[in-house]
Amino acid sequence: MNLMFITSSKKQGLIHIDPRTKLYILLVGNLSVFFAGSIKLEVILACFIIIFGLITGAYRFTFKMSVAYFIILLIQSLSSIYLVKTLKIMLVSFCMFIRKIFPCGMLGGIIISTTKVNEFMAAMNRIHMPRSVVIPLTVMLRYFPMVGEDFGCIKDAMKMRNVSPSIKGFLVTPLQTIECVYVPLMMSASKVADELSAAAVTRGIENPKLRTCVQKIHFTIADVMCTICFTALLVLAIVL
Repeated sequence: MNLMFITSSKKQGLIHIDPRTKLYILLVGNLSVFFAGSIKLEVILACFIIIFGLITGAYRFTFKMSVAYFIILLIQSLSSIYLVKTLKIMLVSFCMFIRKIFPCGMLGGIIISTTKVNEFMAAMNRIHMPRSVVIPLTVMLRYFPMVGEDFGCIKDAMKMRNVSPSIKGFLVTPLQTIECVYVPLMMSASKVADELSAAAVTRGIENPKLRTCVQKIHFTIADVMCTICFTALLVLAIVL
């Protein structure tokens, strides 16, 4: 079982970003997507997020999400050119909606996958963030990765029974896919929440004493550069 506060000394990515800077980037990135008035600016923002994911070490996740993002852009462009009437409106509207929220999801996934729990808690303590906010965010940091790992195990188990969790498998055998993939996933998600809560309490997450961290928490030149870049994008999104 994955424990909640595992500390790894393995270096991840080309640069290390402070968790406080990541929270700022997450906020500014979401606002930039909200205020962006053109596809060009959205694509530029997505490219910045892709670069951010690559230099912080989320290589596999960033690659998959960037490919999916540009496929959505391609589908929207082709649909607006070659489709007509109702089908065109439906598909283009759907792609526009996904295109808008995709960079936000990608940025959030990158931050979750590159942030260690103990480091995050230490950083939040530095800025005196209320514990009622820190504890849910800390549990969330471990919740999604653990559910993802369980989903991978379920997929491997179902492959031995010739049950595919893909969209094609869902369309061909919907009841079998729901029974063998999605029901176990829902049960696993509920179980993970209980396990994380128990692990957090066991490891003293409710302890009112000041927490310590073996990793030094401080800002670097990389934090400054990332802050400037994403702030500039937000300004451009508001002005243009």
